[in-house]
Amino acid sequence: MHRVVITDIEPIEALWLKDQLVRDGLVMHEDFEWEWHPPMWDGFTQERSKHVTFIFRSPSLATFYQLKWA
Repeated sequence: MHRVVITDIEPIEALWLKDQLVRDGLVMHEDFEWEWHPPMWDGFTQERSKHVTFIFRSPSLATFYQLKWA
């Protein structure tokens, strides 16, 4: 599995990117998975910024979308 992480992104933007993958013909749970991570701070460690992680089965798709979204 090949991960593409986009940091400091709003939830609606993450959903738009997920929908873009579906519009491009990719099938969720076959070609890719995605995870939204809200900002988190536990009071002791450094704050984790909000981010979305896309997990692609194909390394070429991961590279393509990583470059496209950069």
